[in-house]
Amino acid sequence: MAIGILTSGGDAPGMNAAVRGFFRALKLQEPRREVVFFRDGYKGLAGKLDSSTDRNVDRTAIRDILHRGGTFLGTGRVRALIPPPDDAPDRDARLRAQQDFLRVAAVNLYQLDISDLIVVGGDGSFKGARLIADHFRDTFPERPFRVLGIPATIDNDIHGTAWTIGFDTALNNTVSAIRNIRDTVESHKRGIILEVMGNRSGWLALQSAVAGGASVVAIPEIPASWDHDDILRRIRAGIQRDYRYFIVVVAEGVRTRAGRDWSRQLRHRMENDEEIIRQLGDPMEVRINSVGHVARGGHPSALDNTLASAFGAEAASRILSSPASTAGGAQDSMIGHDGARTVHVPLDEVTARSPRLVSPDAAIWQLAQQLMLNVGQPY
Repeated sequence: MAIGILTSGGDAPGMNAAVRGFFRALKLQEPRREVVFFRDGYKGLAGKLDSSTDRNVDRTAIRDILHRGGTFLGTGRVRALIPPPDDAPDRDARLRAQQDFLRVAAVNLYQLDISDLIVVGGDGSFKGARLIADHFRDTFPERPFRVLGIPATIDNDIHGTAWTIGFDTALNNTVSAIRNIRDTVESHKRGIILEVMGNRSGWLALQSAVAGGASVVAIPEIPASWDHDDILRRIRAGIQRDYRYFIVVVAEGVRTRAGRDWSRQLRHRMENDEEIIRQLGDPMEVRINSVGHVARGGHPSALDNTLASAFGAEAASRILSSPASTAGGAQDSMIGHDGARTVHVPLDEVTARSPRLVSPDAAIWQLAQQLMLNVGQPY
């Protein structure tokens, strides 16, 4: 039977390496096995097969994709796969649209004779895959079918894996932005509020702040880190010790939870704080900058390409060593990494326990508290 593969959700550097790793590892052992590429994520899965799929692909389809950012297959998000809230005014219409989408996707998978669907994406993509798999099995109970997830998101917030594809590249891009902006803020003795990606989780903001030597970091999981009064106390302490500049790294999810004006309000308070003005002799100049989607662009890092290649090859190994069955969702899994080796985690567990958030007792959060500005530090 054929194997389908798609990339879904936000693009992540290294997605191409995962597709390539899977394809080469599979074809090495079963060169005649058909692989189907779906274009533009789940849109291609439920689209017209002649225009949304590449069938019987050969190695020329993956030539020179290893070092390209983004995903050569295309990606996207499908609103029909997002469960509508119970109080949504258009809930019934959205549920009907979801069923229509799932029906088309299941029929397409059946017609293509696909037994395994590899989904390269994040938490939302895996939840969508579960819906599709359940509908397929209900509709065609006699046909073997399985989903294999490969975690790819710059947020690094998927349960069951220490690292996700794309995180290392985004981390390096963000740290590079911190380093570049440091040159100008040090020259002018300014403050910078640097907004970085991370709507639900603060891993990217936190680790880039530690690696980039930021003064303060604010992440959505820990409300105490948003507190303007505490940030001002830290900055005053830094001025007393003749710090020349201040970089405040904030994850975008803080603005979602604490208010869209969070950064502007902090800038206003920093520029108008009487104690800061008294110590400096003049108001501090503060700027707001955003790394934004630049973080997920460019060539994937060596670590992301290596990780993605390992994930892709492991997916091929699982398919060749353990064929899909009609056993239901118990066989669906995600390929992760525990810090030492690739592992398989039940997909139900992954979707139930994601996103993986930063906790106050996390080692990296505790490290940040030791290394960043603190009130009363003696140096």
